[in-house]
Amino acid sequence: MDNKILLTNIQRFSLHDGPGIRTTVFLKGCSLRCPWCSNPENITSHPEAYVKDGIEGTYGRWMDPEALVHECLKDKGFYEGKKEFWRITDASDIDLLPGGVTFSGGEALLQMDRLVSVCSSLHDAGVHIAVETALFVPSNLLTLAIQNIDFFYVDMKILDGRRCREVEKGNLEFYMSNLDYLLSWKNQRVPVVIRVPVIGKYTDGIDNRRAVKELLGKYRDRILKIELIKEHNLGENKYKSLGMEMRYSGVEDSLMEEYKAELDEIGIPVEICRI
Repeated sequence: MDNKILLTNIQRFSLHDGPGIRTTVFLKGCSLRCPWCSNPENITSHPEAYVKDGIEGTYGRWMDPEALVHECLKDKGFYEGKKEFWRITDASDIDLLPGGVTFSGGEALLQMDRLVSVCSSLHDAGVHIAVETALFVPSNLLTLAIQNIDFFYVDMKILDGRRCREVEKGNLEFYMSNLDYLLSWKNQRVPVVIRVPVIGKYTDGIDNRRAVKELLGKYRDRILKIELIKEHNLGENKYKSLGMEMRYSGVEDSLMEEYKAELDEIGIPVEICRI
């Protein structure tokens, strides 16, 4: 579709997708197939029919970059801020960041080549840009993201190579290489928050928790904050609309607190997030 961008939703006044008040753009298409995904409508890279409460519809529409910029700038009055605070180096400075636009998904970076012009126009208008990514993308797209995006939320899920392939359909070596590249890129401090989804029977086991702790410790001086995301079933109706089954087992609050205590030992600020 030339340079058009495939998305499912533009969510205004978002409070959980970055600093301040955000306009979150949900892009369609993902390189992973996580069985717990809270946005199953954004997994495939094409418009997709659904049936919800007996009403038929389509997840996904193509939008010109110029039209997307126009839609985002409608909210500019809610998220203006001082540009000198954009490249922060400490978690306590996150509150200094303005609101802005967040690209989410799916995997937003799969369309990064099409988003470059959008980022340029938003930056020209003084808008801060964040992204939520799992980092399972070609390195050239990650390079474009580093050059054009101000703030990164990076998922850290299954850190066993075999289980990553079996469960998420991902190549862990690919992820590890991209993570190192992002956190070491030209020795510049790219603001990064790590988000760890705590999913029953998938990411909550002691071996995976130990692997997460060890990997995060390697980059303790390059990460602003760790966010532990408790499993939830808010996407259940979307699964039903697509004729899909949602995998949900639930995670106890006590496990979240235990996991936080383990990660606190690294020396990076840790927060438990319950959506």
